[in-house]
Amino acid sequence: MSGGRSCYCPEKQKPVKDRAWRVLLRRGNRSAFNGYRWAPSDYSAVTCIDCRATWRTRASYVDFLSDWNQAEEENRKKNLL
Repeated sequence: MSGGRSCYCPEKQKPVKDRAWRVLLRRGNRSAFNGYRWAPSDYSAVTCIDCRATWRTRASYVDFLSDWNQAEEENRKKNLL
């Protein structure tokens, strides 16, 4: 199931490829129910690196997003300061 509050910052108005959205966990899940091991799922975990919103979705736009990268997020924060 989908969950979490999706992004409502200005990133949502940009084309999908230009958004500061990154995939935390692509088409999978880790939970206490499976011992925190990766398990396949129709859903992906997505985050906005600007407003920090995190949600799960099975929307097709996930295919166009990059995976989350800590170094990229830190560099983006430095450039915004």
